[in-house]
Amino acid sequence: MTDLETFANEPLVIAGRKIDGRTMEARRFRALATDLAAQLQRGPSPAERLLLLNAATLATMCERFTADLLEGKPVDEEPYRRNVAALSAILIKLGMAAKSRDVTKRDRAGPDDFGAALIEANGQ
Repeated sequence: MTDLETFANEPLVIAGRKIDGRTMEARRFRALATDLAAQLQRGPSPAERLLLLNAATLATMCERFTADLLEGKPVDEEPYRRNVAALSAILIKLGMAAKSRDVTKRDRAGPDDFGAALIEANGQ
């Protein structure tokens, strides 16, 4: 059994408590955590495992907000935004999402010799 399979099949133990994995929420949590672990394409290290569990928790919470919103239930948007931002930060730490950054002239690569030659050849 690989590290990833072990992660997917081991009992859910959170904060030292064994969680009954039969509830709908526990099954969804495990599916999210397993999918995220699979995206790593290797068995997670202990630190990555903690981040994966936190990401699965936040993703579960975000999904709950989304379901409530789509069902027309009232939703407090600020906690949702905070959860999405926190989830994004964890995914970036795990290398699963690119961090957005300010792209300025300073960040551009040097001149493109091929492009410059085309422009010169076309007399522009």
